Amino acid sequence: MTKAVEVKDLVKWYGKETLALNSISFDVDAGDFFVIMGPSGCGKSTTMKILAGLLDYDSGEIFMNGQNMRNVPAYKRDISMMLENYALFPHMNVYDNVSFGLRMLGKQQDEIEKSVQRVLRLVGMEGFEKRSPLELSGGQRQRVAVCRSLVLDPSVLLLDEPLSHVDYRLMRKLIEDFKVLHEEVGNTFVLTTHYQEQGLSMAETLMIMNTGVVEQIGTPEEVYWSPKTVFAARFVGDINLLSGEVESQRKGECTVKTDAGVFRAPVPRDGGDLTGAKVAYGIRPERLVLDATRKYENVVDSELDGFYFFGNLIEYVLKTSDGNSLKVTEPADATIKMRAVGKSIKVGWRTQDAVVLEKPSVIKGLDIDEVIYGT
Repeated sequence: MTKAVEVKDLVKWYGKETLALNSISFDVDAGDFFVIMGPSGCGKSTTMKILAGLLDYDSGEIFMNGQNMRNVPAYKRDISMMLENYALFPHMNVYDNVSFGLRMLGKQQDEIEKSVQRVLRLVGMEGFEKRSPLELSGGQRQRVAVCRSLVLDPSVLLLDEPLSHVDYRLMRKLIEDFKVLHEEVGNTFVLTTHYQEQGLSMAETLMIMNTGVVEQIGTPEEVYWSPKTVFAARFVGDINLLSGEVESQRKGECTVKTDAGVFRAPVPRDGGDLTGAKVAYGIRPERLVLDATRKYENVVDSELDGFYFFGNLIEYVLKTSDGNSLKVTEPADATIKMRAVGKSIKVGWRTQDAVVLEKPSVIKGLDIDEVIYGT
């Protein structure tokens, strides 16, 4: 498949003290919706600014559509970037903001008119051409900013935290809009976010970053259900993690001894013999079953410590006898009855729903317990 972006061993220092990107490598297929997700300060925006040609780098290589981008200025790259603060010109109306890039390129007026109207229709902003940015809502300003980037018809559209300044309901609507827009225009989208809901719902390919390194790349389903490190598991959704040691391993299954009990799990696909290894034993909250009446391969006794009602689901917080916390989520409906705090509850889960993680992170030297139980 054609690669829209290829990044190889990219290194970026800020001064002599801060290593912002530590030899990261990744590819973006043409037409992909590629999402870079990670906590603040992990290097997402630095990566985007380097791709856009707004920031230099110390070593490594960047290719776009097969062309090496070293010393290629931003205006000669077939990309467009929407900044986090939208950066609309307050003294220009919507039409002038959207058409600005085309006018700078010296395009003819009839071509400008057609292109501007096309992108405004795509995002439902027809009729707003004469409005000032100050007369628009936050969501409308965001759409104008997208139009200004998209009107140039770049092969790669860079979107740096585009949904960070909108409320929750608008964010959900804009997630849908971005997905539809991507399907309609067919350009390659590269988007950054630190919100797991945005990353999981929009991405065709998801890349998890952590302090200048790449933790994992895959489909949202792969990253969620088969995380490669403790960091990736914790950052993408809730997960129950117990520190343990692999007691035995055979026929694709291993037994892990934890403080909460001895449990079984599949052997990681790319793992060798883990016998004796210190690992994290993980299970997503939605895979745990309360009041386990039928036989499960893994069972633990616990006590209900509290619960949270979220409308569509209920999150129960349990305490095991050794003091470990477990989260369990169940779908909520009108007939459900909340369980009483302090009640003894037997929790069960299938072996195939658990995951064993040997690496705290791709960053060497981290302690697995610190990554599991640290903040």
